Amino acid sequence: MVKSQKYDKQKRRQKKRAFSIILISTVVALTMLTGVSFAFFDLGGLGSLERFAPSQATILYDSQGRVIGKLFEENRLVVPISQMPQQLQHAVVAVEDERFYQHVGIDIFAIARAMWRNLKAGAITEGGSTITQQLVKNAILTQEQTWSRKIKDAILALVIERRYSKQEILEAYLNQIYFGEGVYGVEAAAQQYFGKPAKDLTLSECAMLAGLPRNPEYYSPYAHPQEAKGRRNLVLNKMAAQNYITRQQAEAASQEAVRLAGKKPRIAQASYYMDYVANQLAEKYGAQKVYRGGLKVYTSLDIDIQKAAEGVLGKYQGAVLAIDPQTGYIKAMVGGRDYQESQLNRATTFFRQPGSLMKPFVYAAALDQGYKQNDIILDAPVTIDKYSPQNYDKKFRGPITMKKAVRLSVNVAAVKMLNQVGIDTVMNYAAKMGITSLTPEDRNLALALGGITKGVTLLEITSAYTAFATNGIICEPLAIIRVEDANGHILEEHGVNQRSVLRAETAYLVTDMLRAVIEAPDGTGSAARIGRPAAGKTGTTDNYRTAWFVGFTPNLAAGIYLGNDDMTSVGVAGGNAAVLWGEFMSKALGNSPAQDFAVPSGIITGIRVATNTGKLATPFAKEVEVDAFIRGTEPRGADKGQFSPSNSPEEQTPQKPRFKLPPIRLPSFSWPF
Repeated sequence: MVKSQKYDKQKRRQKKRAFSIILISTVVALTMLTGVSFAFFDLGGLGSLERFAPSQATILYDSQGRVIGKLFEENRLVVPISQMPQQLQHAVVAVEDERFYQHVGIDIFAIARAMWRNLKAGAITEGGSTITQQLVKNAILTQEQTWSRKIKDAILALVIERRYSKQEILEAYLNQIYFGEGVYGVEAAAQQYFGKPAKDLTLSECAMLAGLPRNPEYYSPYAHPQEAKGRRNLVLNKMAAQNYITRQQAEAASQEAVRLAGKKPRIAQASYYMDYVANQLAEKYGAQKVYRGGLKVYTSLDIDIQKAAEGVLGKYQGAVLAIDPQTGYIKAMVGGRDYQESQLNRATTFFRQPGSLMKPFVYAAALDQGYKQNDIILDAPVTIDKYSPQNYDKKFRGPITMKKAVRLSVNVAAVKMLNQVGIDTVMNYAAKMGITSLTPEDRNLALALGGITKGVTLLEITSAYTAFATNGIICEPLAIIRVEDANGHILEEHGVNQRSVLRAETAYLVTDMLRAVIEAPDGTGSAARIGRPAAGKTGTTDNYRTAWFVGFTPNLAAGIYLGNDDMTSVGVAGGNAAVLWGEFMSKALGNSPAQDFAVPSGIITGIRVATNTGKLATPFAKEVEVDAFIRGTEPRGADKGQFSPSNSPEEQTPQKPRFKLPPIRLPSFSWPF
């Protein structure tokens, strides 16, 4: 025990000696640095707070060069320190620079402590910058992470401290620092978060604001309320430890409820879209450059189409998205019925079960395996591997063509076809077309009906459907076309990024079947008719949790979903979403001329087929549909008014095709599991 105590005392003495050496070395180094810095670094004229240049707003433009709005336009209201409560000043000093009133611009003890802790950790885990140094870095120098810049801010901090009082330095700092939500300075921050001037802030509110500058996004009480409270309480404890307030005051303030003012309406349109672009920019350039750097961002948004999308949802929660299938340009984005109610972007970040929207992937795979629109599937009760699919209306239609099965969204037919073409094959098709969320648990027959584990986003399912509109070519969804800095220099520029995911003939045949969903009087999406060629698919999930419609014309694809965030029943089906889709598309396309889908040279169209036999229709056919075929595969025999003997009602699954198409030329793909 005695030896252990002696050993501990020896270790403490060694640590104390090492810390003293670091402290003395730091003092000597900085003293020498002060004497020689002006000879080696260009500091002339930099030691002045008057050099602070106001930041510039980032401007977003739509695809036609029209201003969408200013991205988090800098909101700074400069006020004298007399209008900043003492508790706010003390809170900032306590958490950012506890020896602010004692040091001369640089804190020798803080630097030595940081060096010691970094040395022990074997990495940079702590800094030693003072408030004065932070002011120099943000208001006078640049953000570059170089030794020359670090030396400059240390020397200039000494210069600033000689020229200005502590109160003047603190006033400049509190008017300059970024508090998140696009606001700078304590006055704008107080109004943004609490709806009041800074002079009226409570102790709890002062502590919460003081905790923001270290990481405004992470500690935002709007985005991360629990983290914001934890940071506030840390500030309160530091204030108590430094005798700015009592422990009782700290405890009372930590129990105070956070009452936020609520985000103010942004004086701009397309709020969800602007957030989507802002997040991409901030990830690449950082918050400072995005919110203060005066960037010019040219986007793919079309203001006219965006206006058509706003308000489409009405009372329903959900999302709306529009993409140009020829370019991948995101033309409109609505992430919810009310941005002020919720800033969650349901178009890009919310995953939901897709329901029958998965069926076109099944039929695309089937067509590539040689199945045809007129192949007969028996819609009758069936059990496959203990799975018994049911149709949404609980009815069975007997023998029907594949095209009719799509038109009426027949579940049994889709499950049988999935079983025939192979689950892995269909998962592969969906993944190639941009569905990224499939998992090993999705390897089951419920895949045909959208029964997948995670779900899909509106952005990825809408983008996937664009491949049908473009004869198998999909374009990467794109929101940012070009970014320029404040001087007009191009920082990034993006062209159309295309890839082939389907054979042109296959894409057209799927499109032709999806046209029947809208154009046939009994199609599940007939409410989406807009008086011009269009194709699409309805989707309704179990218990009406989500109602979908995703459709397209040759020059615009759009998706809509209706669904409550808590996954309770929304009370409507895909047909209701189709109504809203039709209203939106009619406005979005306006007076633009109607276009028809391009027919690949290998396709023959206009073949009249009996829907219960799949054979060429005669005057005696009970029901007729008009089909398209790969040239040479069209039916030869005429319908005689009865079911085809080669496809007897006893069959439970569609026949395997008697021929095979040329190999599919798709990009290679392998599952990561």
